[in-house]
Amino acid sequence: MLAAGCSSSTAIAPTNVTPATFTMTWNSTAFPATGVGLMSAATLVVTLWNTGSSAVPIASIADSDTGEFPLVSTCPAGGPLPSDSSCTLTIRFTPATLGDKTSTLTVDANSTTQTLSLTGTAVAVAPQLSIAPAGDLAPGVLTVTGTGGTPGGTAELHAVAVSSAAGPQNVIATTRWPLDTSGGFTAAIALDQSGSYDLWLVDLTSGVSSQHVVYAVP
Repeated sequence: MLAAGCSSSTAIAPTNVTPATFTMTWNSTAFPATGVGLMSAATLVVTLWNTGSSAVPIASIADSDTGEFPLVSTCPAGGPLPSDSSCTLTIRFTPATLGDKTSTLTVDANSTTQTLSLTGTAVAVAPQLSIAPAGDLAPGVLTVTGTGGTPGGTAELHAVAVSSAAGPQNVIATTRWPLDTSGGFTAAIALDQSGSYDLWLVDLTSGVSSQHVVYAVP
């Protein structure tokens, strides 16, 4: 029982509310030189962090060139990033044509817009040539396979007799072949004289030659 004139109160501990704490971290936005049609060895990883006690709104995430800088996201674009959590944006450089390339990554989150400028240089890749007997075709008919050229470009196949009945260093054939969307082609050619032949490809778009392959026709 309280005595007259006395009062009593119970202290209530205050509740500390930590506001949303949003940060972004990333590694280099400059990709190393990468061959046309290949994927960069380096990866850009952008991490969005929410270390606060309330959710962070992510309004949008945009990549201006998803063709050559494809984006994979674990972030809830258009939704909230929960408290005490993170998500990632992963980008690789996959050039389709030669030259210097750029893209812009834009992240609109926590009522703030952050932009990152991505850069990369696409370089020519030496095509590769492989040769094999053409199965059941006539002797001297070869299956020629080219890979690693410029997608949609043209390859020039050179064949020179190293030693044959036609004589040494005799140019047997120079033919052109369209490259498919992966930069390759397969064709059958005829070398109707026995001997050894030096064959190689030239990518007419990049001007880069393949390795030389010496093939013996019995």
